[in-house]
Amino acid sequence: MRGIALSNKPLRGVSRRLRGLERWAAGFRDEFYPRSAKMERYAHWKIPVHEALVQGPHARIEVQAFCIQQLLEAARHLSEAADRSQGYYRVACLLVWPWVHQSEVTVFYDRDYFLSFLGETNALMPQQISRDLALQLPADFIEHGHDVTQPDDEVAVQWWCIGEPA
Repeated sequence: MRGIALSNKPLRGVSRRLRGLERWAAGFRDEFYPRSAKMERYAHWKIPVHEALVQGPHARIEVQAFCIQQLLEAARHLSEAADRSQGYYRVACLLVWPWVHQSEVTVFYDRDYFLSFLGETNALMPQQISRDLALQLPADFIEHGHDVTQPDDEVAVQWWCIGEPA
């Protein structure tokens, strides 16, 4: 369940919440989400965790990495179940580092729209968030990173697109 932190108290039930996230990711196994009649350009699922679990003073890097890995697992399941004969269909995780609560799994139905997320080049190359967090990427997934830090940001903010090639 997504939630926001209203206090600085440590979050309780972390193990239970992580098991729930694993079940959520496994729920995408054999699921195919074709483009609807509304002809949207994408479908997406935000990470279903409490904000304090993945960011803030009590967030731990190991938990953040685990949560991102579960997003990648959900993306892998969506990619494996895809029926490519239905038209353009690409799966990616859109990660915001260190603000992980803003991250999501996205299915793109429009190639140009997907390319707008990848950008012309991988601006953060040779850095790889998968290496930094010891993530296991699904086969054939690529990662593109961009620094999106604003002048008033207190920390460097990176935006990563990890998914199938366009």
